[in-house]
Amino acid sequence: MAEEGKKTKLVLPKTFDKCPHCGSAARFCPEALKGDIPAEEMEKEQPVLFSFEYNAQPSGRLYPVKLMALMDVCVECGTVYAISLMRFVGRPALPGGGNGGRRRP
Repeated sequence: MAEEGKKTKLVLPKTFDKCPHCGSAARFCPEALKGDIPAEEMEKEQPVLFSFEYNAQPSGRLYPVKLMALMDVCVECGTVYAISLMRFVGRPALPGGGNGGRRRP
């Protein structure tokens, strides 16, 4: 943890591989889906219980920003915690609504 009064710089994406409360790596979704989804597929997709998204179009900017947090629950102590924190920046929109400025017939 950062010392009091000092800020740490947020670096994204950020992932958490264990519960911040008890330290267990056992999460609800992967544990509950064992046997239903092949292990290779589960490792590739990393199922999570829910996700939160925040979409913003900052004033003065030409492109959107999306923040996302993927969440799950620790099966040992029940703590809800973030598995991954991400930030996505869109591309500036093309003039004329994305059709290169051409009018539709």
